[in-house]
Amino acid sequence: MVAGNCHQPMISLGEYQNRCFLILGLGRAGMTLANSLLRAGIKVYGYDDSAEMLNSNKVKRLSALGLEVVKDFCGLVEPVVVASPGFAATHQAVRYWTEKGVPVYDELDFVSQFVPGVIIAVTGTNGKSTTVALIGKILKNAGYNVFVGGNLAPGRPFSTSLLLPPRDFYVAEVSSFQLARAKFLKPRVAVLLNITDDHLDRHSSFDNYAATKARIFSRQGAEDYAVVNYDDPVVRKLVPAINSQVLFFSLTQRQDGYYKQGWFYFQGQRVAGVRSVVAVGSRFFNLRRLPIIENALAAICVAKIFGVPNRSVEKGLRGFKPLAHRLEFVRKFKGVYYINNSMCTNPMAGIRSLQAFRRKVILITGGKNKDLPIDDYIQAIVRRAKLVILLGETTELMAKKLGEKRFARFQIVATMAEAVKTAVRHAQPRDVVILSPGFASFDMFQDFQERGRVFKNAVKQIK
Repeated sequence: MVAGNCHQPMISLGEYQNRCFLILGLGRAGMTLANSLLRAGIKVYGYDDSAEMLNSNKVKRLSALGLEVVKDFCGLVEPVVVASPGFAATHQAVRYWTEKGVPVYDELDFVSQFVPGVIIAVTGTNGKSTTVALIGKILKNAGYNVFVGGNLAPGRPFSTSLLLPPRDFYVAEVSSFQLARAKFLKPRVAVLLNITDDHLDRHSSFDNYAATKARIFSRQGAEDYAVVNYDDPVVRKLVPAINSQVLFFSLTQRQDGYYKQGWFYFQGQRVAGVRSVVAVGSRFFNLRRLPIIENALAAICVAKIFGVPNRSVEKGLRGFKPLAHRLEFVRKFKGVYYINNSMCTNPMAGIRSLQAFRRKVILITGGKNKDLPIDDYIQAIVRRAKLVILLGETTELMAKKLGEKRFARFQIVATMAEAVKTAVRHAQPRDVVILSPGFASFDMFQDFQERGRVFKNAVKQIK
């Protein structure tokens, strides 16, 4: 199976030379797009709710390039409006323009019109970043020039590509926030990993959230490909509406890509050994339950669409280092393994991380609740944790739920440093201590990356 990789941009950025842009949200994506547009000689206005952001050195540097920061954008005439993923449809700035009939675009979606190579887009509730990184690594090992980015964090926003030489492939992580206002995105290959409860505070219902994820396929045609998870019943229900060629991957059944007795297969042919993708700690992981196995299957399907040989696939998988904050090995101290899984920001991710280990773990969990159901996560904790250390806004709720299950092996702490010290006191050789919050980070930290860094620093200070 070999798909051609020629692709021409739908339009040229030069067509916007006589238009002005308004960037709503001067975070990572907005700043990068503003920089790209300014360097192309296009007039750019910037708006942000945060006074701290507006006074930052990054904004000052862009202002020197010509960015004009505005607090009142009502005087702008027919700007091209691009909003940060963090600006919901209900935000007053977004509502102002939509009520005037002016389209509001997403950064990644808007930029997708201009890239000259093949776009591979990956979405799903969990596992997006790892899958994107795996696809990128495999394609690079096959000799291709590859851009990897999008919603990936840490990583590069998609608009970074506007300042780079052309690539053969553009592999992008795409969030539901980005898909919600997508109007241009037409990936050659679209990957949907899974759909479980998340961001219901933004999408209002699970059905809306699932429908938003499905938008990754909405502009595809018969010449394109969809790579989807056969094992996820919600994903499988979306397949009849997909217009592109569908490839399934599965951990439980023989599909296009599948797992069997320690090997990855594609359409009946053995491709690579599973252990090639599992680095530190393979002996305490339950390989079939390890999220990266599912991610690797999806990546293999993508690679095979473009005829990547097995040796390049295996080389791409071999020694793959987990991304920061995703089941990231931090340290082994006195026989105890410390794992940073701070990117675990919803209860299902929490469940899957617990299922990935052969033995019960010492779990540090808690954070900001996104109004998601947590009963299944509580049940998994009761089954899979030998000790639970509760931290953050959800402490009271989690303690109550665990108490209802007659699970008393938990302790409440106030800081991450205290959480790590508590884990050290109780850990025995061969134990695993894992930060796997199951909730968002915004109650105590700027984001999941800061939360993970604080955990890793605390672990590295253990003596």
